This record gives sequence, C-alpha cells and structure tokens, in this order.
Amino acid sequence: MWILAWGAWIPLLLRLATRSALTPRQTFLLGLGVALIFFYGSFSWLTFPIIHYGGVPAPLAYMLLLIPALVLSVFVFVFLRLARWGIARWGKRGVFAAPLFWVASEWARAEATRHGWNLLGYSQAPVPELIQIARYTGVWGVSFLVLLASALGVFLAMNAARRRMRAIAIIGVPLALLGIVFLLGRMARPTEERARDAPAVRIFAVQPMIPVVGRGAGLRAPDVIESLNRHLRLSERVLAEDEGDQEPRLLIWPESPMNLSLDEDEAIAAYLAEFSRRHGVYLLLNHLGKTARGWHNSAAVISPRGERIADYHKIRLLEFGEYVPGRRLFPFLKKIPALAGDFVPGRDYVVADVGPARIGTFICFESAFPEIPRALVRRGATLLVNISNDGWFGPTAGARQHLQHAIFRAVELGRPLVRVTNSGITALITPYGDVRAETPLFQEATRRWRLGYPSASPSLTMYARFGDLFAWLCVAVSLGLLAWGRWREGTA
Repeated sequence: MWILAWGAWIPLLLRLATRSALTPRQTFLLGLGVALIFFYGSFSWLTFPIIHYGGVPAPLAYMLLLIPALVLSVFVFVFLRLARWGIARWGKRGVFAAPLFWVASEWARAEATRHGWNLLGYSQAPVPELIQIARYTGVWGVSFLVLLASALGVFLAMNAARRRMRAIAIIGVPLALLGIVFLLGRMARPTEERARDAPAVRIFAVQPMIPVVGRGAGLRAPDVIESLNRHLRLSERVLAEDEGDQEPRLLIWPESPMNLSLDEDEAIAAYLAEFSRRHGVYLLLNHLGKTARGWHNSAAVISPRGERIADYHKIRLLEFGEYVPGRRLFPFLKKIPALAGDFVPGRDYVVADVGPARIGTFICFESAFPEIPRALVRRGATLLVNISNDGWFGPTAGARQHLQHAIFRAVELGRPLVRVTNSGITALITPYGDVRAETPLFQEATRRWRLGYPSASPSLTMYARFGDLFAWLCVAVSLGLLAWGRWREGTA
C-alpha cells in the first residue's frame, strides 16, 4: 500500500509538534510502538523457515521475532528524539529537519545492524516513476521525499487558521508532492526502447520449483538427480522456443536446494559442460563451490565450449541460514547448524563476458546490499543477475519484498537486472524499474528475453559513482544542526 507512506508520519509528527514536552520515556514508548507494529509486521515472514525448517515451535518463533523488532526500535526512538528536539529548538520550521534525521537514523540502522531491509523508500518500488531519484541518491533519496511529504503537511497544518484548511494541508500536500515526483519521474524515463538492430543476448530463465526439504535443506542423492532432470527438462523446453538466431544465449538456473557441486562431482560437471556444448548456450547455475578456505554458496558460468569461465562465491552470507554468528565468542553455538549449510564468504567480485554483455551475478538477499551490485557495475557489469531460492519463506511477503529490493538495484545502477528464483518471483527489471513477465509463486515456469547492447558502454549513474553520498550528507547535516543548536543553546 505504497500511497499510504506519503502521509504516514503526519500523526506522529503532529504529536511531537503539539505537545509542549515529551519525556525520554514517552518518546521511547512511541518509538517502540511504531517499531513493533512496522518491523514485527513486515518481518513476520522470518518465522516461516524457523518454524518449518528449524524445528522451533511457532509460539517461540514469534517471541524470538520480538528481539530484532526491539533492537530496531532504538533507531526509531533516536529519530523521534531528534525530531522533537528540532521542533523545540526552531519551532514549526524545525519539522523540516525530520527528513534529514530520518535518513540519518536509517543509515545508522543499516550500518549498525548490517541490514537495510525494508527501508522506508522500498515501499515505493511498485511505482517506477516515484523512484527515479534513486539513480542519484540511492534508496535514501526516496525515504527523504516520503518523510518530506509528511513534514510539509504538518508545517502547513500548524500554520492553518481553520480546521478545514488543516485537513486540506494534511491530505492534499503529501498528494501534491507525490504528483510532482511522479511527473518528474515520468519525464526522466526514456520514450524509446534500445535499438532492435544492436548486438543482443538472448536470456532464458528457469523456475523449477524444487521443494525445500528437511533441516539443512540437503537433498538425498536420488533427489539430486530428479531435481537436475527437472532443470534440464524445463531448459530443453524453453530453449526449443528460440527462433534459432546466432546471437549469444544465456540460460540461467536459480539458487536451489539441489546441493550439487561442480568441484566435487566430476560426472555432473562433465554432463553440464556437454549440455552447454550441445545447445550452444552459456549456463549460469548455483552450486556448492569448494576452495582451500572451505565451502561456498557459488554461482558458476559454463561457456558454449563447456569451459567454466566464472565462479562467484557469495560474499554476504545469511545469519543462521548460511553461517552461525558468534561461534568464536560462544562455543555452545558450535552445536547449532546453519539451516542451509555452513559456508565461508567469498571475497572477489566476478564479471563474466557473454557476447556483448558483461554479467555480474549476486546471490539471494545480497540484493538488499547495494554495495555488492554496485561493485560489479564498477567492474564493468552491463547486466545484473540475481539468483535466489525464496522457497524458504513459503507463501509470505518475503518474496515480494525481495523483488522490491532488486528493483532499486536496477534503478540505482542503471542496468537491466534479471532475477531468477527457484519458486518465484522470476522477472526482468529494466534500468528504470519496470518489472516484466514476472512469474507466479510456487509454480514451474520459464521466461525468455532479448536484451540489446549498443556498441558504446553504458555510463555510470551518479549512485554507481558515489554510492551513499546522499546518506552521508544527511548524516553530516544532521550532526551540523545538532552542533549548531547546542552551541546556540549554550550562548543564549
């Protein structure tokens, strides 16, 4: 319900602005209430794998979810205290500091917890016109605009003489700003597609719907062959739909619980190499990579010659899913296995040449960490690929939220992004945030696209060049306002 975000903070900001004083305890309780409602509700999908694959009783799982919600409430409390201080210091005009304080608190939350999932700006992903500013500011700029809408409504409502005018300000001003942002975003999008005669890559995506089974998601040996055959059957079907053009073809398999390893199983590695040669395709697939450092969650690319030309080892691992944090400090945690397996993180950003395109692949929830695809783009990636297995989260909001994060990565970096999943949602995301041909959840599906690549290399967006500069500026200005306000208070 993306439209509600544009006025969602008005009631809370009005309360801060109209109460002469709020104690730290009252402010904390406000922040706690907001955070519990928002974070507990929007993160509730986290309980699904804990209950169904971790063997944790449902009541305990929902109680455990209170822990991250309480931790995240600290940052909402800090925002409310800063917003209240700004209003107390500068009066009605102080409400305009709220967007700066919000972005600063969101950035602090992402840095301190190492998670930026469900930042406020992500709520606008369903409407591409509203997120074009992300090419310059990242998701932080969208969060800023959404808070600015509430701040404007509160400021004009407090200055209105009549109740009717206050109601118009509270409802109309956020909608007016939304309309302006929408029109500017529409103007920023191109009116024409890429030239059809440009060199192109044909992309084929397979959504096999391999079930996640048992603790650790490790499939038994017979199931590996059965699941591999399902991938092959769907691949043969979608490749047969091709018109036989000589353009390079890229077949993408998702992250899946098959647990096959090209490094350990020579027979499967040889068979897949022969498959790529027979069909003349580049094959991008997930496998268990093995190096001297240990096991990795990896994505490999096999060329039409049957050669492995790239191997990316997932850099950002999922806590308790792919490793258990704190084992060095707390020895008893060694007895707790990670749900999907214990992996070591990769270190290198890998880009593979596939015809005129350069492919940068990242795995699963790495889509929520813009620094990873940004590093791939800065190393020359012209097409981003996100492979994932969202079957862990069942019929919850997890898969849709995951897609919304990927949408922002495409817009921020100005690159098409192909998202291929085991159980949905598989889709092509354009550099301007349009989602095309998305697949349904929990159904076998295939998709194919043709992406043209002009001879000139695409330029880097401002966000690709400078990263979280806008967030840093909001933090710096917030600190500057605090320092200036304290200094004025001391000299008054």
